[in-house]
Amino acid sequence: MPNQAGTWVEIASGLREFVGRLDLVICDLWGVMHDGIRPHSRAIDAIVEARAAGIKTVFLSNAPRPRGYVRDHLVAMGVPREITDLVVTSGGLARDEVRALYSGAKLYHLGPEGDRNTIEGLPVDEVSHPDEADIIFATDLDFHEIDEHRLWLQKAAERGVPFLCANPDRIVHVGENLYPCAGAVADLYTGMGGDVHWFGKPTAKALTSCIGEVGMPADTDGRRIMMIGDSLQTDIAGARAAGFCGLFIAGGIHREEAPLVAQSAKGDKISVAEFQKIFGAEKAVPHAVMNALIW
Repeated sequence: MPNQAGTWVEIASGLREFVGRLDLVICDLWGVMHDGIRPHSRAIDAIVEARAAGIKTVFLSNAPRPRGYVRDHLVAMGVPREITDLVVTSGGLARDEVRALYSGAKLYHLGPEGDRNTIEGLPVDEVSHPDEADIIFATDLDFHEIDEHRLWLQKAAERGVPFLCANPDRIVHVGENLYPCAGAVADLYTGMGGDVHWFGKPTAKALTSCIGEVGMPADTDGRRIMMIGDSLQTDIAGARAAGFCGLFIAGGIHREEAPLVAQSAKGDKISVAEFQKIFGAEKAVPHAVMNALIW
């Protein structure tokens, strides 16, 4: 359940503290399990130990790629194959909608050539310009700057062309560098009056789809499900939307503000008021916070 009425956010020392309180952990990938280049070994240990303790786990990523691609990429990066058996991606969810609703449509892919496997095999006709499209499928950016997309997408927005955002993240760390994502273009498109369809976090549907992925009943108590992630705007907002608990990893995209959590803490907790002073009153509030995912 969302931490809306609570007055404190728990500062957890490890995922082991939640054994007996959880049936399912839904875990973000980028920023929690890896930094885009290398995996975080202690996060891997935490997932392995959680499974050994009887907690089901599934990875939920806003990666705009098919599930199989992300699974193979994790293994190639050094994540043990045995914990990558269950992966849900925003790209996979977007592909599902294209198959269900847009068969035969003219599709414009907004993103680099390297993302083309996300649209391969879909029952659509690909076009080379958004002005020609019935739908826009966004995996990343077409231009370096977000505002450069304004004129490129203007006519499509005016025609009401649906913009399927397969990567709702606004920014991502790659190593120590910060890069904009398709979610930032979707925000621009919304501001232009365009019709945006979001996939992945923070939509409740993305999180609740994970319940079926692990074979649990759809009516599982949300208090026994925890979303772990480093984004308040996607991961923790998604937990709130779905009615699940949220564990915020402060050392991810919010790493600059993370030291302020310890400075403002009262023992093993921080007040919601102090948390919102650090991260913003408009942001979703988690149930618990850790600097990095460890067991």
